[in-house]
Formats: sequence, C-alpha cells, structure tokens
Amino acid sequence: MLVLTNPFSGDQSMFNPKEAAEDSHALNLAILFFAGFACLVAVYFHYDSGLKYWLLRYFGEETPATVLSVQEANGEKLTLQQALHKSPRETLKNSTHYFTHGTIFVEIITPSNTFQVLSFRVPEEWLADLENDRLSVTFLTSNPKIAHPTDLLGNFSFDGRLLVWSLIGTLVILFLAVRSARKWSNFRNGLRRY
Repeated sequence: MLVLTNPFSGDQSMFNPKEAAEDSHALNLAILFFAGFACLVAVYFHYDSGLKYWLLRYFGEETPATVLSVQEANGEKLTLQQALHKSPRETLKNSTHYFTHGTIFVEIITPSNTFQVLSFRVPEEWLADLENDRLSVTFLTSNPKIAHPTDLLGNFSFDGRLLVWSLIGTLVILFLAVRSARKWSNFRNGLRRY
C-alpha cells in the first residue's frame, strides 16, 4: 500500500547541505577547543615535575648528600585549607601529599665547592628505609636548587612523558585548529559569492 504525504504540511525541515557543511566546521573547531583545553590543563598540572625530570635526567649531576634532619608528615598537622593556602596548585595536583610525605633536609657540595642545603618532600615509607645519614642526590649544576633524591627521580617519569605528549598534542591541535578555521573562513567567503 502506497502512502502519499504532503511535503509542505507539518513542521518538516529541509536538508540544506551548505548549513550542514558549516555546522561540521563549527563542530570541528569546538572539538579541537576542548581537546586543546585538556592538553593545556595536563601541561599546567605537570610542567614543574615533568620539566624537573627531564632536566635532571639529561643535565643533572649525581652527588652524595648528608642528611641534616627529617621531619615526619604527622608533625606538621596541616589541614586541607592550610595546605591549599600554602601551595594551591600542588595541593590540587595531589591532595594527600602534605599528609603522607615527610620533609628531609640534606646538604650537598656543589661543583664550586660551596655547601647547599636542600629540602625534599618524600614518602614516609622511603624515610623509614633510609639506613644512614647519606643518600644520593641529582642536581642541576647551573642551579643546584633544582634537585631531587636520585632513588625517587623515577617517580617523575610519568609527569615527564605526560608533559611531552601534552605539548605535542597541543601543537598538533593548534595546527589542526588553524587549518580548520581557514577552511571555515574559505567556506563562508565562498557562500557570500552566491
């Protein structure tokens, strides 16, 4: 049985290929915007530890350090509000950091034969395994304040890889967004001619 309908009755919309093409350009830009925003958030939260990892891994120098003192995590008694006030980005990145990590103060001798006192936040269980007053520290020779215990440097490897891939992703997304914006602009200019 054949049913005939009147195309002009009711609220039926007609398909317009030019509007559909313009919508696809706008959708591409919106997707690229949110993907770029996600990459920038990843860079914001991991750039310090990722950059520290790459600098110390490729340009760092390993040296023995003398442990001056150890401060247990439970000795600080910080509330979450105090931790947020002290370091908002670090607290948002890892909210348990101030409650489960102790602080260790060490002294190293730099290549210029000067003493440098450094402090690190390290896991409590690592502090318990510390056998004597000596440990190995990797530091940047041009700025000895950029340093970390050598045994714990691998903890930053994920941040380092995430930083590199986020930067690569941001550059690719930026390239695609410029290309997509140009295509959309050319498409709109072409519509004006009709």
